[in-house]
Amino acid sequence: MNNHPHYGYGHYHVPPEQQQPQYKTQNSKTHFAMGLAAGAAVAYLLTNKKIQQSVASTGEKAWSSVQGELEELKERLEDTQAELDYYRNLHKGD
Repeated sequence: MNNHPHYGYGHYHVPPEQQQPQYKTQNSKTHFAMGLAAGAAVAYLLTNKKIQQSVASTGEKAWSSVQGELEELKERLEDTQAELDYYRNLHKGD
């Protein structure tokens, strides 16, 4: 039998370095609950048809905007190239 005064029959001793503090156990439960809630929210958002349509519509608008900006940038670069060519040819005979 165990002769240690603090440990009765059937109990075992967990060294202090292996014991988890109360706050750590509570934080683990809180993190699990928050993760579960976030997962449920994401699943709802991904399966909701109205939200999918809204996201798709927003994505299409954003993509159209990006394409328009790229076209504008392309035109500006072509204009700049044309100006550079003009000035090179202008001073070519100097």
